[in-house]
Amino acid sequence: MIKLVSFRPGVIGNNTAFEAQASIYKYLQEHYGYQFTIVKSKVDQYDEPAFKIISIPRTAWMSSFHRLGIPKLWEIHKTLEPIFAQADGILTVDPTIYPQGLFAIKIAERLKKPVWFDASLTFAKNPQDLIWQLKRRFWIRKALYQTTGIIVTVPKCMERFQELGLFDQVIAPKFRIIGHPVDTQGFIPKPKQSEQDGILRVLVISRIVPEKGLLYILEAMAPLLRSRSNLQLQLLGSGSMRSFLENEVKERGLSEQIIFLNSVPHLEIPDILGGVDVFVNHAVSIRSWEEYFGVVNLEAMSCGLPCVLTSCGGISFAIREKNVATFVEQRNIIQLREAILHLLDSEQERWKIGKRARKYVECRYALPIIAEKYHRMLQCCCE
Repeated sequence: MIKLVSFRPGVIGNNTAFEAQASIYKYLQEHYGYQFTIVKSKVDQYDEPAFKIISIPRTAWMSSFHRLGIPKLWEIHKTLEPIFAQADGILTVDPTIYPQGLFAIKIAERLKKPVWFDASLTFAKNPQDLIWQLKRRFWIRKALYQTTGIIVTVPKCMERFQELGLFDQVIAPKFRIIGHPVDTQGFIPKPKQSEQDGILRVLVISRIVPEKGLLYILEAMAPLLRSRSNLQLQLLGSGSMRSFLENEVKERGLSEQIIFLNSVPHLEIPDILGGVDVFVNHAVSIRSWEEYFGVVNLEAMSCGLPCVLTSCGGISFAIREKNVATFVEQRNIIQLREAILHLLDSEQERWKIGKRARKYVECRYALPIIAEKYHRMLQCCCE
C-alpha cells in the first residue's frame, strides 16, 4: 500500500477545482490500494468520506510574516513532520503561488520523502517587488531543485516558469504533462430538449466576468435570436458582470430568449449540458488572466456537444485535434456568429462533431487514463 499526503491548506474546498484532483485520488485508492490523507486548514470547507482528513490551524502553515519569506518554521515543522513521516510521498501546491507549498517541499526534503506539486497557471504576472526578486525566488528555485515532480496540464504552464526565471536543465526534467480528468461516465450524451419542443438551445457555462467574453457572445447571438423564434441562449454562472448583461438583454428586448441560470453543484451540470444543442465558450486573454485549461469545454464535448471556442490560454493544447471543436478568433464577433449559425443550421453537422468530440475526450481525458498517468509517476518513486 502506498500512503500519500496531499497538503493543500487554504486552497481546498468542496465544489472547487480540487474535486477533479480528488477523483484521481479515489480512483487510485479503489484500483491500486493507495491511501490518501488530506491536510487542510481548519477553516477550509472540505469533507470527503473516502479520505482521512487532518485539519491544522493557520499558524501551522502560515505566519504573519510570510510575505517577507519569514515563516515560523518551528511551528510548521512541529505540525507537519509527524504527518509527513508516516507517508511514502507528498503532494502539494505550486510554491511559486502558495508559500505553503514551499514549506511542504522543504520538510519533505528534510525527511527524504518524494514530493510533487501541481501547477495549472499559464501566465506570469511579472513580479516587480524586490522581495520576490532577491529572496523568495531564491528559496523557490531551491525548492524546485528538491522537488521530485511538477505536474502540469498544458505546456504553457512550463512557459510560465521560464518567464519567472525558474526553468533550467535541472528543473526541466521534473515536469509531467498529465492533463485534467473528465468523468466520461457521468458526462454522457442525452436526448435533447429540442427533440420535444423544437427550440434549439445554445449554452454558456462560465463565471460572468469580462474575460469570459460574454458580451461578444451576446453581440454574435442577438441578430440570430431576433430572427429565429425557435432559438434560446442560456447563460449559467455568476460574477461581477451579471447585472450589466441582464440590463443589456432587457434593453435589447431579448429577455424571453436569453435565460440566466444560477450556478449549480457540479453534479447537476451533466443534465444541463445533456439537454442543449450547442456549447459556446468565448474566453479572451487579458493582462491578468487567460484560460488555464477549460475543463468545462471537455465536459461539454464528453456530452457529445459541438463546441464553439477560442484558443485562449491552454485551450488550444487541451483540444488539439482537427474537427472535434470549432475555433474562432478572440473578439471576432462575425466569425463567432457564423460558426454558431453553421451548427444551428445543420443537425447532421452537430451530431458528427459531437460524436468526434465525445471520442476525443474518452481517448485523452477519461478519468482512468489520467489516473493511470498518476499511478505510473507515483509508483516509480514510492515503492
